[in-house]
Amino acid sequence: MTPTRILIAAACIIMQALALAGCSNTTGRVRLDLAPIPEDLRACARRYVPPPAGDKPLTQREVVALIGRLKASEEAKSGCLARLIALYESQAEMVREALK
Repeated sequence: MTPTRILIAAACIIMQALALAGCSNTTGRVRLDLAPIPEDLRACARRYVPPPAGDKPLTQREVVALIGRLKASEEAKSGCLARLIALYESQAEMVREALK
């Protein structure tokens, strides 16, 4: 699974957790409000390396440059994913503590 797909899947899991985490105060339960996903993480998930322009074969220089951009993109997405996982884990701990 690519880092982008992992990031999107993690975002979906967090969104589901956000939808399920709020508890009604009328039942005597604690109301849990989870922090929103930071906009920079959303922007990171939306960034991608565009395909090469044109229909002619790439030169060796263009291939090397493209590989460099793809590696940089993957490294950035890995950093974003690590931050998203840390956010999820901290909020999951908060939910566990609140439900004790």
